[in-house]
Amino acid sequence: MTKAGTGITCVAVALSAASLAPPSGLAAQEPEQDTTVFRVTANLRDADTNEALMGALIEVAGHARRYVTGMHGQVGFDLPAGRYTFTAHKGGYATLRGDFRVERAGNLMVMMHELGEVDTSIPGRLLVRVAEFGSGRLIEGAGVSLSGGQARMTDGRGWVEFRDLSGPVAEVTVQSFGYETRTEPISLQDGRTTAVEVSLAIDAVVLAPLEVEARSRFLEKQGVYWRLDHRWPDRLLTREELIEQSEPYLSDVFRHLAGFQVLRTGHLARLATYSGCPIPVFLDGRPVGLAGLNMNDIQAEELEFAEVYDPGRVPGRYLPIADYREPPHECGIVLLWSRRRAGKG
Repeated sequence: MTKAGTGITCVAVALSAASLAPPSGLAAQEPEQDTTVFRVTANLRDADTNEALMGALIEVAGHARRYVTGMHGQVGFDLPAGRYTFTAHKGGYATLRGDFRVERAGNLMVMMHELGEVDTSIPGRLLVRVAEFGSGRLIEGAGVSLSGGQARMTDGRGWVEFRDLSGPVAEVTVQSFGYETRTEPISLQDGRTTAVEVSLAIDAVVLAPLEVEARSRFLEKQGVYWRLDHRWPDRLLTREELIEQSEPYLSDVFRHLAGFQVLRTGHLARLATYSGCPIPVFLDGRPVGLAGLNMNDIQAEELEFAEVYDPGRVPGRYLPIADYREPPHECGIVLLWSRRRAGKG
């Protein structure tokens, strides 16, 4: 569209059908075979002031009739389900062209920007303004590049400028994080400035999940996380496994492990290998069995997890240190860690 008195051609290109589908009623769907029509109400507003734009002209491709917005910036038209291209014109505003799809009655929100004061005396210049379709929000930092290799970033008002261009057409690619990347051919006006507004559709971007792990300082000091990160335990029993298999006592969990046997004397229980070598049990770094604490006095619900080590695999801090003249006699070990110490209780 050429603004009177300026000789400047400005076209706003809506680059995605999905970008014009508002949440209140328009959505993606291929044309149906029946002749059911739906009422679509277009709402045209100034992107800066949100004021209704009266007297704007809307054309729908394939329909001879033209529609003009009323006092409230609205105009309605009946369309069968399907995909359509529309063009919106308003004096002093960039012409907006784009696609939308209809599957039910609903509203189509169209935000238009005023052209403002633009110096048209510079030939071979292309001005590109990038906005978010629907909201009309100008996008700062969007990447705009030409097929010849020139590239710029949009400023705080969504503008980017290219100079000394020649030829009838410039192929423009616009991209910004969170939006669909689009490429469009733009007709350049001979001997004058060409200004183009490109409206980007929001793109659903799937990000990798953010995992936040709160680590216990106590377990860190005990070397637990280092061992887990380096996959030292021969077996790691989770809280769920401990609760499920401790029926009726915690020692019953270890009846299911290869190489373990449970030796009971009444309520008391201790672990040993099949050869009878005792397997010590530690709770939060302290040996179980001292001060009258028995393994079966520990409730599985109080535990967060258990590290299990076979003979020859016991972490160094738990090996006997009384006599270094002989190889340490170790038969394996079980390290229980409570929810309280893990910061979960």
